[in-house]
Amino acid sequence: MKKNIIIINIIFLFLLLSCENNGETNVITDDNFVNKSAPKIEFVNKICNFGTLIQGEIIEHNFVYKNIGGKELKILSVKADCGCTVPKFDKKGIKSGQTAKIKVIYNSDGFYNNQYKTIKVKTNCDTVAIDLIITAFIKTN
Repeated sequence: MKKNIIIINIIFLFLLLSCENNGETNVITDDNFVNKSAPKIEFVNKICNFGTLIQGEIIEHNFVYKNIGGKELKILSVKADCGCTVPKFDKKGIKSGQTAKIKVIYNSDGFYNNQYKTIKVKTNCDTVAIDLIITAFIKTN
C-alpha cells in the first residue's frame, strides 16, 4: 500500500515537472482559433444611416466586404426584412484578399418617421448570418 502511494506521488511529480514552460508565456489570441484555410468575411461598415429622406425617395448604398480568410468566399443568400429594401449581390465567389459589395436599394414610399431595416447575409463562412442595418428618418410632405 505504501509502495503504491510512493509510485502515485512520483508519477504526479513527473507530470507536474513536465508541464514547466521554461519562462515562456503562452498568449491565446483570436488568431489561434481562426481556421486560416477557411473563408472569413469582414465588412467595412455593417450600418448605414441615410439621414433624413423625403417620403417616396429611393436611395442606395453599397456594403463593402473583404475575404480575409484563406479560401474562396461565397455569398449564399441576402434577404431583407421588408419588400422596400432590395439587396443585389454577385453570386460568384471572391478569393482571399479580394473585396466586393452588396448593393441595397431602399424605397421610402409609404413610410414615415424613424425606419430601421435589416438585411441578413449568409455565407460559406463558419459564422452565423450577418445582419446589415439601414436606418433613416422619413419626412412626409
